[in-house]
Amino acid sequence: MFDLEKQTYRFHVRAILFEGIFGGLMWSTGEIARKALGVDTLLLTLIVMAPAVSMGSVLFFGGWISRTGPRRLLRRAATLGRLPLALVGLLLVPGIGEWARTEQGQQLVPWFFLVLVTISSLATVPITSAWNGVLRSNYTDEQRGSLFGLAQRWGSLSSGVCTLGAGIWLHYQNEAFPWIYLVAALSGWLACHIFAQVPLRDRDVATGDTPKINSAQALWRILAKDRKFLRYEIGFVLYGIGFMALITAKPIWSVDAQFLHLSWPVLLGSKGVISFVMILLTPYFGRTLDRIGPGWLSAGCFLGLALYALLLSLATSPTDFIVAEVVFGIAMSGVILAWNVGPLSFAPENQGREYMAVHIALVCVRGLIGHPIGGIVAETTGDPRYVFGFSLVCWIIASVVMFSLGKGAPRREVVSPQA
Repeated sequence: MFDLEKQTYRFHVRAILFEGIFGGLMWSTGEIARKALGVDTLLLTLIVMAPAVSMGSVLFFGGWISRTGPRRLLRRAATLGRLPLALVGLLLVPGIGEWARTEQGQQLVPWFFLVLVTISSLATVPITSAWNGVLRSNYTDEQRGSLFGLAQRWGSLSSGVCTLGAGIWLHYQNEAFPWIYLVAALSGWLACHIFAQVPLRDRDVATGDTPKINSAQALWRILAKDRKFLRYEIGFVLYGIGFMALITAKPIWSVDAQFLHLSWPVLLGSKGVISFVMILLTPYFGRTLDRIGPGWLSAGCFLGLALYALLLSLATSPTDFIVAEVVFGIAMSGVILAWNVGPLSFAPENQGREYMAVHIALVCVRGLIGHPIGGIVAETTGDPRYVFGFSLVCWIIASVVMFSLGKGAPRREVVSPQA
């Protein structure tokens, strides 16, 4: 590695340790909101929906991202987007905490929590763009994938340890959830500020890695032009609809007394198990992706998710639930890689950021469809397993679409600026 790559990697590992804590705790928001705040299905749907729908902000943030250097962008987005989450800590103030336990407080606090989660979610697009810009500038093409994977494993480790610790803490002190989000806010803010200290090899390259999709029409032009990429995105939209429906209904299944009624250590500790599975399997799936391409890798992993939906619906004990979560972790190890790398495999060499912007924007589309389906079906039927069955069907169809893409990565061609 070059000296700058070594320096960047050291900052990357330090930052990803805190980013893993932030991500792990935010990943647990649906379960925490259901169990600690007792939110109804409507609020649960809106809370878990916020991260996906916020991805649509890529259509509006592009100009600001392009005008702002990545290091300054990280600091601003973290301060304006992640630090407000610390306001959950106001519930630790005796007077406010007492009010929160009143009838009025129990009605208003979950909505206040939703606003803070939404603000944090909106910061995802500029932070991700800035983060990727730094990595694009400072890691060479030959080393970027391996260095990213090595650093990411540290993030998975911190995420797993932290979610397990949070589960044990909440088991002994159910009212401790404001502390959980104080930790999340400060960890997420600190991760960005650590990574913002990285010197840039090429500021133009780092800043240039921002999305150039600023309208729905621009998004559609790329999909209409590249039919194979369109098919890939159709597969991911089907997967995403099933995924988002399931994660909306899953807290009802895992938390409510008439269903599994799991304890805090099992609820959050199982997320730690998923992180540890990803630590073990991410390198293997990375090599598999290089060999068979993002289409077939996604197809196989979507079938794994279909098995997960079946196992989750059949779970009757904490052990059954954890076994299902292990299957989920195995499948998602490959899905996450395909999600991050797949669009770049389809993109011509000078259109990578445009393809990735399309990919990000479509997360909003499937979020707007999948989350309401999960909430409405779970509420009207009174049984989340109907949602799990819906997700199973979505994932099988998505797998068929992905298998149709064939084996191997699409051939990337250079497109002239005039094209």
